[in-house]
Amino acid sequence: MRDENTLDESQPFQGLDSPAPHRRSLLWGAAALGAAALAPSAAATASAAATPSAAPSPSAAAPSPAPAANANGRIDVHHHAIPPAAHQWMVDHGLLPPVGGPPWANWTAESSLAIMDETGVAASVLSGPAPSEFLTSLTPAQIAESTRVGNDALGQVISDHPTRFGFFAAAPVANVDVALTEIGYSLDTLHADGVVLSMHAGGQYLGDPAFDPILAELDRRHAVVFTHPYNLPGCSGAPVPDFLVDFLADTTRAAVKMLLAGVFDRYPNISFILPHGGGFFPLLASRLQLGSYLGVGVSQAVATRAIRRCWYDSAAPISPGATPSLLAAVGAEKLLFGSDFPASTADGARLNARAIDTDPVLSPGVRRQINRENARRLLPALAQRIGG
Repeated sequence: MRDENTLDESQPFQGLDSPAPHRRSLLWGAAALGAAALAPSAAATASAAATPSAAPSPSAAAPSPAPAANANGRIDVHHHAIPPAAHQWMVDHGLLPPVGGPPWANWTAESSLAIMDETGVAASVLSGPAPSEFLTSLTPAQIAESTRVGNDALGQVISDHPTRFGFFAAAPVANVDVALTEIGYSLDTLHADGVVLSMHAGGQYLGDPAFDPILAELDRRHAVVFTHPYNLPGCSGAPVPDFLVDFLADTTRAAVKMLLAGVFDRYPNISFILPHGGGFFPLLASRLQLGSYLGVGVSQAVATRAIRRCWYDSAAPISPGATPSLLAAVGAEKLLFGSDFPASTADGARLNARAIDTDPVLSPGVRRQINRENARRLLPALAQRIGG
């Protein structure tokens, strides 16, 4: 008997107001914002160029300055958003009900700013929902359109609130042509702070040769790449909700695949952010050496170098249980603050902030690195906008 909290990817998507789905399954199912993954057959034919649309124009709304109390506050690199234009696209295509729906579907800049102010966040880097394998009913043209609508909508939020928000633009890995178009448009025209990629699409993980053109372009641009997991491909009926375990395993699979495929060496100019403390990847150096004895793995030294090359956010939350291991495996200089709001809810955002603030392992200097200074180094354009 299938767990009611697990979406059956073999069934057509019924809309986000269908009965009794799990909250996180719903959130990551709302992938029409622009990183929706296609099944392999669709990916093979996905060559539609992104639908042209105008770049966001400056809004008449007054920008929201960072409150004085937050002038030296946190920078949240893991913060999701569904701006009004993207929300309307989902409604128009039957992915959300016109009224109501789950709480996250009614996102506003004001809701983010409120929890940011409460938890001492000076600025958040926004990204749309992660991709969903069960939105394969979307055509390649719709994938292109939704990606552009979502990126333009996020760009408008940043135009309205330049000192409070940055954003990672969507680039659907299963549609290489659209991904390359959106990378150029978002970085050159919208001035995105980086790009968000899904861990896998159609059963293929980052590191698969199919995705090399995307990584090559991001490497050429010295881009920051925020990665985000989803349900493990081919798995259904899990005994626990996917976000508790499978998201971490998905991140781990992608990171190990990239390591074994030589991605970290072949594309040295990409700065990869692995969310939720990197899943299990930071703990696998010795395991990967064991794998090398069996023909699949690398030396502990090579694994350690790859682990220390990536960046990791705190949105597990990592504190207090995981911080000793992360500090030992990664070092304080590669840890970033992340809330995962609104997926984590306001209560989750408060928990994450409080966990960092009260973690007995973190010195004031390390806490400052995680909360702010590391993100300022990684995202200099955002740092310049917010000042401090």
